[in-house]
Amino acid sequence: MKAETYSTRGLSFNAVSGFQAGILADIPFGDYFAIQPRFRYLQRGFDAEGIVPGPSDGPIDANIATRYHYLQLPLHFLGKYPLGPGRLFAGGGPVLSYGVSGRVKSTFVDHWAGYGPGTETEKVYFLDKERDYEAALARKQYIRPFDAGVGFTAGYEFHFGLMIGAGYTLGLTDVDPNPQISQKSKSWNVSVGYLFGTASAAR
Repeated sequence: MKAETYSTRGLSFNAVSGFQAGILADIPFGDYFAIQPRFRYLQRGFDAEGIVPGPSDGPIDANIATRYHYLQLPLHFLGKYPLGPGRLFAGGGPVLSYGVSGRVKSTFVDHWAGYGPGTETEKVYFLDKERDYEAALARKQYIRPFDAGVGFTAGYEFHFGLMIGAGYTLGLTDVDPNPQISQKSKSWNVSVGYLFGTASAAR
């Protein structure tokens, strides 16, 4: 978060783990280079907790769990180096993401009014639209659907097809329509996969 309002000041933000699954194509160029377009589904989000000062009604003890679900298209340009029973690989490239669903679950205690704990769940709508009063009453949260960034990956692929890798994606797009708040994604991932046809190509 780059900017603060009364609703975010006092909160600490923590990354959460999620699930991803997808497919990729490995297109070689010579012996040491390849292009890997990917298509995957992934979960991402964050947890936030702390004491929110409140605009006028006193402090609120808040615990907020935000979860997003995305379809993602990374395009990685890789270098590969033969080593042992396989090859090391490393590279990176652009990443495009599109949000498909999400939710924000908030648990809070209003110390000023003596109310709580209470829980509210808001559905995330992927629209480039700032939330208004009616949307807040209807428990709707808006997030821009498109997210563009850059991704990096490294790992090892065995000649028989098994591939183990890790990566980092840095979002460059502010997905929050609220001009006072900024959300840009940062995520690490670990993956295990299988490259079909690798064993025959290695012989």
